[in-house]
Amino acid sequence: MTIKDVQGEAVETFSTEQLKTVFNQQTYNTRTPWTAEGETVTYRGPLLADVLSETGQANGASVRVTAYDDFYSDITMDEIGSYHPIIAVERNCTEEDRQIAVCAPQQEFRPISMVEKGPMFMVWPYDSLPDYYHPSRNAIWVFFPISVQPLP
Repeated sequence: MTIKDVQGEAVETFSTEQLKTVFNQQTYNTRTPWTAEGETVTYRGPLLADVLSETGQANGASVRVTAYDDFYSDITMDEIGSYHPIIAVERNCTEEDRQIAVCAPQQEFRPISMVEKGPMFMVWPYDSLPDYYHPSRNAIWVFFPISVQPLP
């Protein structure tokens, strides 16, 4: 994922491995707009705010998060500060994952597959979001984000 400045120039690029090792990891056990009622998934990754701060790009009013497929979502810094989204790079291993050898017996987390919106997925604590965000603000859940840029 590339962090850009307001002019669109790359400031720094992070691999999924760097996002896992360079930053403190946050874990959210949450549902998403696409999970079944009552179903939750545990995601892990750095806070978007931490990545923006580390690269000196947390000072604007909003950012544009662009996905691999050119989809983009404009997200205000107020939303980021209030709801603390993470750039999820891993999800919890399930019993099914262990049965099909995707996860070792004691493994807790694994990479997020493309089918699961990975290898990175902008994850929000669903139940902390205001009710009017569902489904009107579902665009903030960006699948496979490749860049984040402050908006002028």
